[in-house]
Amino acid sequence: MTEKCYLLSGLGADGTVFQYLDFEGVEVEYMEWLPPLPKETLPAYAKRMTQKITTPHPILVGLSFGGMVAMEIAKQIPVKKVILISSAKERKELPWFYRFSAKLKLQKILPYTLIKRTNGFTYWLFGATSAHEKVLLKEIFRKTPTTFLKWAINAILTWKNTEISTHILHIHGDKDRILPYKNVKDTFCITGGGHSMIVNKAHEITPLINKFLNNAND
Repeated sequence: MTEKCYLLSGLGADGTVFQYLDFEGVEVEYMEWLPPLPKETLPAYAKRMTQKITTPHPILVGLSFGGMVAMEIAKQIPVKKVILISSAKERKELPWFYRFSAKLKLQKILPYTLIKRTNGFTYWLFGATSAHEKVLLKEIFRKTPTTFLKWAINAILTWKNTEISTHILHIHGDKDRILPYKNVKDTFCITGGGHSMIVNKAHEITPLINKFLNNAND
């Protein structure tokens, strides 16, 4: 029986970002985000997302925010493996200023309309360097509903997870400015990889994923 990978994208991104990866020997399905409920926590949201999973012991692949959702799903249903790309496994891997912002509830006063407008700083922050990457990032932000963006940022800043599942592959770039590499533990480092490395470092990420998928001991 062919194993199945469920793909969870980053905040606002859709399944197109996974087109740069080449999964071998598995079936893949992109999970569309559900509209969040008012004041819904990340664990509660993840529980609703599990309703989309129909395969026993699935493999979860989470990009950025999607990786955090994957970690919460893995606490609620049996999963075979979890693959994180440019993400965090637990709250301690978030930057200190995320946690500080949550304490001050700064997410309530963020200018979300401005956040959705890409500019030179946005491109630098996400590590988008080529014209193609900038266009892709701009399109991702354009398509992200403001209500989802507000909810997701609050969910990230107030994330409480301290549990780390077994059978995890965490791939992270050492130039990530959204989730700095110095904060994450037990990862495969992609040299020069920024937060958007799934686009420009896919040729390095793909072999790591397929090796992990095909290794029965992992």
